[in-house]
Amino acid sequence: MSDQLSNRRRFLVAAPAAVAAAAAAPAHAGSACLVTDGDILGPFYRPGAKTTVKMVEAGVEGERLVVTGTVLRPDCKTPVVGATIDFWHCDHKGAYDIKTPDEKIAPENFRFRAMAQTDKDGRFTFETIVPGRYGIPPGLEGFEAYAGQTRPAHFHLTVTHPVYLPLTTQIYMQGDPFIAKDPWAKHSRLVMPVKKSASGSAGQFEIVLGNRPGQKRA
Repeated sequence: MSDQLSNRRRFLVAAPAAVAAAAAAPAHAGSACLVTDGDILGPFYRPGAKTTVKMVEAGVEGERLVVTGTVLRPDCKTPVVGATIDFWHCDHKGAYDIKTPDEKIAPENFRFRAMAQTDKDGRFTFETIVPGRYGIPPGLEGFEAYAGQTRPAHFHLTVTHPVYLPLTTQIYMQGDPFIAKDPWAKHSRLVMPVKKSASGSAGQFEIVLGNRPGQKRA
């Protein structure tokens, strides 16, 4: 096993304790401005996704959903322009495009993985589907203690920008009954309301980037 993979897996094991004070969404809690804290990377991240808004093609199963995020500076009001968003999730049945963390696939075979950059208003959008829930399989390295635990529907993302600290986190969906018992989601404030309409569902959330380690308030 490479040192890089070993270090990544040690991070995955340690991550549950690190998210106890999770991110705020929306960013404002009364008069406080809260910088978004991280969530676990998870074992199924793959670099190299293509830059696109549309993550689904015609005929792909699943409930359509438009996800819109806004990335803000630590003052919780100024947009961050040109931040890179790396976004991924499972399909409507809870399956990723790889079956094991060590499986390698070519970028042209990626499913439900995309990248974007924030616009002049700090916004980015992905057209995708509602991801399914899934049970954590037994023997998954770093997650052995959580085998059988059902994860609520969630989206993974990383946010990077030259001026601000990189962020890895997850977005959950309001009303999911599995949030309360999930080791990570139950601590998160990144729980996105989803509005349904005749034309499809839509959800919005805010992320506030920090510019110094340990930063909590602007």
